[in-house]
Amino acid sequence: MASEVRRKTTIKKLMQKKAEGERITSLGVYDAPMAQIADRVGFDLLMNGNAGPMSLLGHPDPVRVRFEEQLILTQAVARVTRYAMIVSHLPFMTYHKSKYDAITNAARMVAEGGADAVKCEGNAHTAEYIGEIVSAGIPVVGHIGMQASRRTEQSGYGKKGRTAEEAARIVESAHSFVEAGVFAFVVEQVPAEVATLLARTLPVPVLGVVAGNDLDGVYEISGDLVGYGAFPRPTHKRVFADVTPEIENALTQYREESLKGVYPPEEHTLRMDPDEYQKLLDLVA
Repeated sequence: MASEVRRKTTIKKLMQKKAEGERITSLGVYDAPMAQIADRVGFDLLMNGNAGPMSLLGHPDPVRVRFEEQLILTQAVARVTRYAMIVSHLPFMTYHKSKYDAITNAARMVAEGGADAVKCEGNAHTAEYIGEIVSAGIPVVGHIGMQASRRTEQSGYGKKGRTAEEAARIVESAHSFVEAGVFAFVVEQVPAEVATLLARTLPVPVLGVVAGNDLDGVYEISGDLVGYGAFPRPTHKRVFADVTPEIENALTQYREESLKGVYPPEEHTLRMDPDEYQKLLDLVA
């Protein structure tokens, strides 16, 4: 039997997967090599979140990430991705000041960046700006729960929704986002019970980050999964591979061989024809 022809992920396909109880796969990627690998593996969604500029560009705080930096990393992912839907995060204060800014920056991320959709953090108060982006014809993924760019407001990066009152506010924000027109959610660092409640009651796919696995799917950052990043790895996530020691060993060996003068070896050295070399010496004598 012939294998099914792989096609570009669409919103319709994601909704169909939720309706049929089929898991949705997603991964955070921020550069062309990782995106190319991830697209070969077969993820439904490749998300370029604010963790990309933080990890790859060394930003210690997500509020320092500039729109242009997020745009450039999105372009890198888009150039090599054929099948996954590309979702790019809109950085801090790029869609909060006005509806004009919200639509303009979202449009740039799609038209210039190559994203298929944008991802917006927020709550019930920012839902109106999300609605404007959707009304302009740009699909939006909502991000609720722990929101890195709102860490000061949320008193840090820790888990959210531990109390009934706090969880109720997260649920309220989720419903506001659905009314605004988001087609999916990322819910981060909330109790599994809250995330599962959202997945079972909302009409759109819900993807969890440290939020249990009884959802429509999970979302993780590629660098966290393979041990590659500029900052200490999170302690609450599984590492499937650790490439950092392998990279460090390879670079150490290269440095040592360079110091000893044995790199590059003869088989990797370009040599000139002896007669041509003699002609050169005669010409420059």
